[in-house]
Amino acid sequence: MGYFTGRPYDTAQHIMFAQNEQMMERMKKLMAKMEEKLESLDDRGNGEENQREGGVSSGGEGEDDEESISSEDLKTKGEALKAYQEMVSSNREDWTYSARDAMDVDPNLSDDEETNILHLLVGIKKCTIKMRRGEYQNDYESDRYFELYDRGTSSTRYDFQGVRLTPWDSEVDETIPYHVALKPHWEEFADALDDFDLILDVMPDDAEPCFQISRIELPVNIFMMILKSLTGKSFRHYKFINNDFGRYGVLAVIDLVDSNQDLQSLTLSENFIDEEDEGDFCEAIARHPELSTINLDGCCEGRVFMLCELVRSNLLVDISMCYNDLSFISSDDRQDFINALVSNTSLEKLDLTENDLSDEDAVCLATALIPNSTLKCLCLEGNHRFAIGAEATFGVALTTNNALQQLFLPSGTAYGVSNAQALFDDSSLNSAADSNHTCFVKCYPNNRNEQGDPTGNRQRKIYNILARRHIDMCNVQHFDDIDINLLPEILAAVQRYAMSPDPGLFYTENSQVNGLSITFEIMRKWDKAQQR
Repeated sequence: MGYFTGRPYDTAQHIMFAQNEQMMERMKKLMAKMEEKLESLDDRGNGEENQREGGVSSGGEGEDDEESISSEDLKTKGEALKAYQEMVSSNREDWTYSARDAMDVDPNLSDDEETNILHLLVGIKKCTIKMRRGEYQNDYESDRYFELYDRGTSSTRYDFQGVRLTPWDSEVDETIPYHVALKPHWEEFADALDDFDLILDVMPDDAEPCFQISRIELPVNIFMMILKSLTGKSFRHYKFINNDFGRYGVLAVIDLVDSNQDLQSLTLSENFIDEEDEGDFCEAIARHPELSTINLDGCCEGRVFMLCELVRSNLLVDISMCYNDLSFISSDDRQDFINALVSNTSLEKLDLTENDLSDEDAVCLATALIPNSTLKCLCLEGNHRFAIGAEATFGVALTTNNALQQLFLPSGTAYGVSNAQALFDDSSLNSAADSNHTCFVKCYPNNRNEQGDPTGNRQRKIYNILARRHIDMCNVQHFDDIDINLLPEILAAVQRYAMSPDPGLFYTENSQVNGLSITFEIMRKWDKAQQR
């Protein structure tokens, strides 16, 4: 929803003023506390200087340096708060929003288009007033796959704070078109953005400053005006999604990336990048000192050049290139990518959802996984079902690769890979214990591994074999080949997994057998081992 709340504007403005009054009071109290702290540090410093003149020692050199740094940090923060307060006060007294609240009737617009443009007009105005009042938005966002399948236990969550403009109706899929009536509002928006660095300076230290405009058409002249105001602001995240700002807009983004050394992630989803600009774009990404995450969903229409170059850069942690119809046209391209991924030591997540990957491409990716030791998440959902040969290659990769934690495949392929012996070799207890317990292959309700629980997965597989054998009361006859060191693991598995397992997992037999009966068999064998 962004800043579009659907409330009448006067009500929103009244609430905004009330929130700003509260913020100003908090700022005054904080300023007073910081002034008291600075005075106490100055008094302490004068006292220590007098002691040194009188021949009294005042502690180590490191202690003085630490105190000096602390004092300097406080002064810097105090100056930032003062500048912020002056900006807010000045805007309250001297600034008014000059753009019109309405637009003239345009017969070329449909009713839905006119409604969306009017809502956008109001949204830009609200966002501008927020910036003028020194306010910014909190927008908790979670990583798509880790959030979905980790059940929140180890998902990466970002507290995005900053500026965010999206369509007022989250169910509107189309990009809101540009209209000349929006120009004065975008000018007000850009003018307010000029001073946003004062807001960035007083954000919490753990904030993730983000600038986002999604599914709103930005002609290149409007986009360039916004980027001019955005330049020099230390946002860590840029998100431009489906804005249709064209080639010159992409070139301007390259300059923006070069100018912001604090940038950590860049999203350009559904903003087309011309083939002739791919090289310059990849070079800008590769030379950036902090950029680690890039999203180019729907940006390159089948061309794999940027994918290969970004992987080869060996700097990015997260690459998303969904909905691009990607497919390696030649064997040379395919081998080039394998070499890049095999030698890559930085990439942890690669998302190639809904492309046009062939069976040969799938084999290529699976082969690259065999020696790779850093990739944690690979998503290939939405591609067509890969052939049996690709399924087998993924199985071979999971035999040796213990770094990969999540593998998302087309549904039919996922079923085949989840049945691979690499994930659960049930021929013996030893082979089950040596299977891959790390990688979650999404295949509900046939999942062999639960997300983020390798120890539990290992024990669950051991118990499953014990439970299936116990149905025929034949566990004891299989115990001769068991290493005595595995018995504590077996007991732990019986104790932990005698109850019904997670319904999304494969091991339905685990709930059909009484754990005490298995324990009796195990302890009887244990007694025999002790007697030998």
